[in-house]
Amino acid sequence: MTRILAIAAVTWREAVRNRVLYSLLFFLVLLLAVSAVLDQMTMGQNGRVVLDLGLGLVHAFGALIAIFLGVAVISREISRKTLHVVLAKPVGRIAFLLGKYLGLVATLGVIVAAMGAVLTGVAAVFGDLPGPALIQAVGMIWVELAVLTAVAVFFAAFTGPFLSGMFTLGVFVIGHLTPGLKSLGERSGDALVAVVSRGLYYALPNLETFDFKARALYQAPATAATTTLAVLYAAACAAVLLAAAGLVFTRRDFR
Repeated sequence: MTRILAIAAVTWREAVRNRVLYSLLFFLVLLLAVSAVLDQMTMGQNGRVVLDLGLGLVHAFGALIAIFLGVAVISREISRKTLHVVLAKPVGRIAFLLGKYLGLVATLGVIVAAMGAVLTGVAAVFGDLPGPALIQAVGMIWVELAVLTAVAVFFAAFTGPFLSGMFTLGVFVIGHLTPGLKSLGERSGDALVAVVSRGLYYALPNLETFDFKARALYQAPATAATTTLAVLYAAACAAVLLAAAGLVFTRRDFR
């Protein structure tokens, strides 16, 4: 466990040096600029509009950062041959992956919290005071990103950076569409379409489980049972993905 935490700490420092945190500055500038425009276009609803837009930006920025970091930290170790130095020490490949994953999740937690704080401040300025539902929505975005990072680590364990990024992006997009695709497939009347849509629904993480943005807009926080089930589902998805990544990674030849 000590070795895993040490790798996680190193991953955190590498992520900070990656200048990915500069995205926070861009997020702030973009949100303030759009809010200023919306202030001239809306009549008394700007706070809610800013909150809706801000949560969407936190979600999108967070997903892009998760995909970029999740793919980059593994692929960089392999391409630079630094992985051989790490594995030459008493560190197993599974411990290496877990350490990298935990470091990435911690980094994303800080990034999402910072973006959430910026959003809270901007929304408060425009008259929409934050509440528990907003905290839940931002927290669930982080939970979703933890699953997405596990997806990125899984693909990076056996493919190159470009394919890993594309596959992870595909899972992110389809993961938010699977409930609708399953319903559409069942109503299509085509057996093959129904089977494919049902297979995607069960094979891919249902990322809509973590979408609490609508609750934040109407200040309707979810129950403790709902949030607990969502977190447990995320933990199960991440565990399965990391186990599969570890299985592939331990059998991969890096010569």
